[in-house]
Amino acid sequence: MLSYSADHLPGLHPWLRSVLLGGGLYVALFFVVHVALAATATGIAPVDLVLLVLVCAPQVVYARRRGADIGRLRGLLIAAALVAAGALGFWSTFPAAPDATYAAWFLGAITFDLLGLALLGALEIAWSTMAALVVLSGIWAVSHGLPVAEGPVIVVRHVATLLIGTLLVVSLRRSRSAFVAFQAARMRRSTEEEAARARAAARRIAAERVLEQAGPTLEALAAGRPLSADDRRQLLVLEGALRDQIRTPLLVCGALRDSVTAARRRGVNVMLMDEAEQADAAVRVEAAAWLAERLDATGAGGFVGRLRDLGDAVRVSAVNDDHGDARSFPLSDAPAPEQRPQEAVSPYALGS
Repeated sequence: MLSYSADHLPGLHPWLRSVLLGGGLYVALFFVVHVALAATATGIAPVDLVLLVLVCAPQVVYARRRGADIGRLRGLLIAAALVAAGALGFWSTFPAAPDATYAAWFLGAITFDLLGLALLGALEIAWSTMAALVVLSGIWAVSHGLPVAEGPVIVVRHVATLLIGTLLVVSLRRSRSAFVAFQAARMRRSTEEEAARARAAARRIAAERVLEQAGPTLEALAAGRPLSADDRRQLLVLEGALRDQIRTPLLVCGALRDSVTAARRRGVNVMLMDEAEQADAAVRVEAAAWLAERLDATGAGGFVGRLRDLGDAVRVSAVNDDHGDARSFPLSDAPAPEQRPQEAVSPYALGS
C-alpha cells in the first residue's frame, strides 16, 4: 500500500498540503457534520457558533501537528476548551431534560476530540476531561432541580465511546511496539549478517593474497627441490602471515605487518588476537603502532598481542617471555580515560 506525506508535495503551502493529504478534508467534514447536527437540533444561534469553534479547533490542531504526540501543554489547552464547550452546551442548550434528538450534539463532538487526544498519547488528559464533563452534567442536573443522576445519563454513552477508543489505542500501541521490536531485530540481524559476510570476504581476500606470496615456495616444493634453512624460515613466515590474515585481518597492516614479518624471521613465535569488535579504524592504527614498537624490541621467544573491548575503550596487551605491557585506547566517541602509567601484565593474565 502506498503511503503519502507532505514531502510528496513540495512547494505548496502547509495548509494546502494538509487539505490535499486528507487532514484539511477531515476537518471540513467534521465542521459540516456538526453544523448540520446543531441546525437540526435547535437551529444555529450565536452560542452554537461559539460551540462549533470550541469543538472544531482541536481538530485543526490535530491536522496541523508535526509530531506523533500532541504535547502536554497543547493537550491541556485543548482540554480547557472542551470543558468550556461542555459547560456552555449544558447551560445554553438544555433548559431542562433534553428531548430533541440531536440536542447533545456538542457532547459527541467533544468525544471525538477526546479520542484524538487518546490517539496522540494524552490518555490521562482525555479521561480527566471526560470526568470533568460528568461532574458538569451532575451540577447541571442539580441546578435545574433534577435528580443528580439525570446529568450523567446524558454523558454515559460518550464515556462508553471513549472507553472503546482507549482499548483500541492500547491495542494499537502494543501492536506498534511489537512491530518496532520486530523491525529492530530484523535490521540488527541483517547488519550482523552483512558484517559477517564482509569479514569473511576480507579473510578470503587476505588468504588469497598470502597464498599468492607463497606461490614460488610451493612450486619449489612441488618440483621436489630441497629446502634450505632460509626456505624453511620463509615457510614459517608465510604460515604465520596466513594465520594472521584469517584471524586478525583488520589489525595486521602497515608497520605492524612489517614488524611481525621481521620478528618471525628472527625466530620469534608471534601470536595475535583481535577480540575488539567495537574498535574503529583510528584506534586499530594506534594499537597496531603500539604493538609494533613492543614487537620490534622482542629478540626471541614468544610474543602475544591481544586487543579486547572495555566498553568505552580498547585494551591492548603485549606479552613476551620476559614481561608484559598493556594500554587502553579510548574509542573515538567516548571520553578519554584518566591517564595512568603503563602497568606490567603477567603472561598468565591474558586469559582473564
